[in-house]
Amino acid sequence: MANHPPTDSPTPRRRVALITGGSGDIGAAIARALSQTGVDIVVGYRERKAAATALVHELHAQKRRALCLQADITSREQVRTMIAQTIDAFGTIDILINNAGVLQQKPFQVITDEDWDHTLAVNLKGAFLCIQEVLPLMLAQRSGRIVNMASSGGQVGGSLAPHYAASKAGVVSLTRSLARLAAPDVCVNCVAPGLIDTRMTEAEIDSEAGTQKLCQIPLGHVGTVEDVAASVVFLATSAPYITGHTLNVNGGLYFG
Repeated sequence: MANHPPTDSPTPRRRVALITGGSGDIGAAIARALSQTGVDIVVGYRERKAAATALVHELHAQKRRALCLQADITSREQVRTMIAQTIDAFGTIDILINNAGVLQQKPFQVITDEDWDHTLAVNLKGAFLCIQEVLPLMLAQRSGRIVNMASSGGQVGGSLAPHYAASKAGVVSLTRSLARLAAPDVCVNCVAPGLIDTRMTEAEIDSEAGTQKLCQIPLGHVGTVEDVAASVVFLATSAPYITGHTLNVNGGLYFG
């Protein structure tokens, strides 16, 4: 006779993912892909409320649990509020995806102090603040996954966006540091997309520099947001023996 589990067996708790920049092209793709694995989704956004709300409605229509929360991730107070609202709604945070970012194409000689400060504040300080506020919770529950979004520009440099490249190089280094600090219970990894077809990269793809970069990609084409999302899902839900790693999603543009 087959053994059956007791009828009062506890139902496994659903995992919860907080995705910053969740209303953007890559963030939305990550939200969709993670939700397909049964993860509850929090879509963080700063300005694009309509896009965030539409994404949540889309996930609800698929019987997924999701909500959207507004926050400026360069503000510690707003980051704390976003995290508190996530915990109030879903009980915890198991996965943090630091996806929010800005890209400005501008020659080095004319980058202003404000350009530099804003780029590093969003791309690097924002990840720092979110990790610093979420990590104690993950360490207390002795589990968690953090995936930071870098860029091939942070690995090879960027002639048209050196401030962006510098911020993303910082994300790679921050990932390595936090992987050591958060071990053994929390895995911290990084995804470094190359030339990906999004609204944020339209100007680069259409530029002469973008054409030259495309010629340097062995696979011969730009990537999709789904390519990036699949890599994020792998690090966020599988890969228990990987930490401190930068996963390159760039068609062979950079092999490091």
